[in-house]
Amino acid sequence: MKPKFSSILAAIIAFGGSVAFAHQSEPQQPFERPHAHDNVEFHVHTGFESRYFSEGRDALDGDSIWASSFEFGLDHFAAGLWYGNSPNQSYDELQLSLALIQTFGDFEANIGYTHYIFPFDGSHDNEIGTGITWTGLPAEIEITADIYHSFDADGYFAELSTSREFEITAPFSVTFSSVLGINQGYVSDGHDGANHFALQIGYEYVLTKSLSLIAHTTYSWAIDKKATAPGDALLEDFFHCGAGLQWNF
Repeated sequence: MKPKFSSILAAIIAFGGSVAFAHQSEPQQPFERPHAHDNVEFHVHTGFESRYFSEGRDALDGDSIWASSFEFGLDHFAAGLWYGNSPNQSYDELQLSLALIQTFGDFEANIGYTHYIFPFDGSHDNEIGTGITWTGLPAEIEITADIYHSFDADGYFAELSTSREFEITAPFSVTFSSVLGINQGYVSDGHDGANHFALQIGYEYVLTKSLSLIAHTTYSWAIDKKATAPGDALLEDFFHCGAGLQWNF
């Protein structure tokens, strides 16, 4: 399995009301998609994750990861760069992403491309994905469906997530989220079908007009783990958390 950032800023920011691309419904995606319309918008994130949560798996087998990202948005176009490095083992990853975004009524649709580079082993991959978010549900609940395809694995992974943000005080908000993941050849040596279910609480504290402290706590449950499938070895029930900073320009 090729680990991907399934939660550093997706998880950090995440579930929290931001949608990212490369995968996102996920509470775990590296890139937020700034949708700035007529204004240029920039986001910068940096943070630490206790584990690398990817496709429901503890992708670095208990080790942590640091990550930073830069996102740019203008009108219906978004682009991003994400880099992650583990302090516990020889692993790093670079992601370069582009996306197109369209809003109509209570829906926002996106289609994107991500190129993955793994400098330590000299490998790379390309991925395309598409998703849609519906904000018209009662009680301000949002639901997102995403599907992405890996050219290297020649398989798909789908995610269905829900989220609801609550403003506790003017600078502090909490977001409750859930995500269901479904594998179809994306983790090529893992089982196909329902893969994992996760619940997350995301936290954001606004420090200044442009700077926020963000964090999350997440628990993921494996679904139908197959002992004979090598790709399911890291598909476990586990808790992880993360914290970081976000700058908006």
